[in-house]
Amino acid sequence: MLTGMDSLSYGESAGERMTLGLLLHDPEEEHDCFSDNTHNSHYYDVIGIQNVYLGRYKRIDVTIMQGPSPADFVKITDAVTDGRMRSSLAAAVEAFAAIVTRAELVEAYDQMIGEGNEVGNKFVQTGIDALLNQTKKTRRFITALRLKPMQFEGSDNLDDPSKLAQ
Repeated sequence: MLTGMDSLSYGESAGERMTLGLLLHDPEEEHDCFSDNTHNSHYYDVIGIQNVYLGRYKRIDVTIMQGPSPADFVKITDAVTDGRMRSSLAAAVEAFAAIVTRAELVEAYDQMIGEGNEVGNKFVQTGIDALLNQTKKTRRFITALRLKPMQFEGSDNLDDPSKLAQ
């Protein structure tokens, strides 16, 4: 679960799916380039990460399924770290909810990442920053749980942006 949370936040979403499109300002680099549904894909990825941490899932009929979660263990071990993780997850959900709202009311995601679109770019960058902050918190709670170091998916776009020029 923890490897998946971190890898989806950092390597996959922030790195490969979002940063590349924003750096290149290329609408074909948006995740769902054929359906114009990228905003929802990103939003529900963030919701999924939060669901894993909290051990809950909202069904289509709006009932909530809940069970043991990483949050339960982190809260027992280090309540401050748990609080910070919950806050970073909530901030990510808020940032991506803003992207969804903008995509549905103002401009599509591929327009947000367009060159010269400072406002749209800022929405996307805020989402990326929220994912990066969330990743830092995930790695802190792994330490709080006294787990062995884990291998996470990296991202050339985040780890070494100079490779994009090649």
